Amino acid sequence: MADVRDYCDKTHKRLVGIKAGLYDVLGEAEKQLDPSHVKEVKQLKSLVEDIEKSLEELSAYCPADWTPNKKDLDDNMARLSQALGQMADKLNVTVPDTTAWI
Repeated sequence: MADVRDYCDKTHKRLVGIKAGLYDVLGEAEKQLDPSHVKEVKQLKSLVEDIEKSLEELSAYCPADWTPNKKDLDDNMARLSQALGQMADKLNVTVPDTTAWI
């Protein structure tokens, strides 16, 4: 059970860092008034919400075998990090190193 809590804590801290970068990207996307950028950022925000929901469920229910949950969360975190990095590059925005939050 401690493993699940440690994992959730670390993942949540990393997510906080990603969200900080996301808001920087969102601000720049809105300045550029390009609907495609705003749409992409909204998709990123939706993925953040999915990750937060999964973390809450994992913390609350703490299943005996949480390997599938961990894999899904890790995959979503990787997708989010990659997509955020690509969007930041498009907009020429520097985002914080999300591993520094751990």
